[in-house]
Amino acid sequence: MVDAHCHLYEIENFDILELDLVICAGAGIETSKKAIEFAQRFENVYATVGIHPEESNHVDEKELKSLLEKNKVVAVGECGLDYYKNTTEGEKDKQKELFKININLAKEKGLPLVVHCRNAFEDIFKMVDYDKVQMHCFTGNMEQMQECVRRGWYISVGGIITFKNDGGLREVIKKVPIDRLLTETDAPWLSPEPFRGQKNTPSRVKYILECIGREKESKIEENARKLFKI
Repeated sequence: MVDAHCHLYEIENFDILELDLVICAGAGIETSKKAIEFAQRFENVYATVGIHPEESNHVDEKELKSLLEKNKVVAVGECGLDYYKNTTEGEKDKQKELFKININLAKEKGLPLVVHCRNAFEDIFKMVDYDKVQMHCFTGNMEQMQECVRRGWYISVGGIITFKNDGGLREVIKKVPIDRLLTETDAPWLSPEPFRGQKNTPSRVKYILECIGREKESKIEENARKLFKI
């Protein structure tokens, strides 16, 4: 089993022994350092380094570059755009500048880009001219999914797909080509049914796999290893 996106440093108790591969995602300078620490401690854990849009006031591009040189760092991110509720144009512009830094670093290093997208697909499509992309915790519609796939991006599926009120996401995911699928938990958030509302853990990726189709497990692991070059 593969958890292609979680935040181990936010979880007090977790079980990763049954997983073949865990990607611990940084979301700022300090959490990226913590992600690297977990990657050094556990053989099956790898790290990503990047700055989340909510961390736009804490940017140190030089330090970010140095962290990307660390052992077992496999991607740039989590980064992207988050237009939640009443995001002003000024706030959007600030997020875009930060996102550009992450995008350029991914291109410079030849690493995958781990993209956070909330209500921002139009701008994501405008800004990202790159084929090594993980669309983290995908919640888009059919057309947005198809555009991601057309660009060669990976659709990363989290616990929302198990929710009874999934907003039609299961129907969208059914149409994703098997070679473009990844599974993730985003732990400690978005715990799948029947644990919705509780703190999430990487081991619960099994419930996401059951929802997608357990027979796809080996291919999904192959996809993760291909994207992150593990």
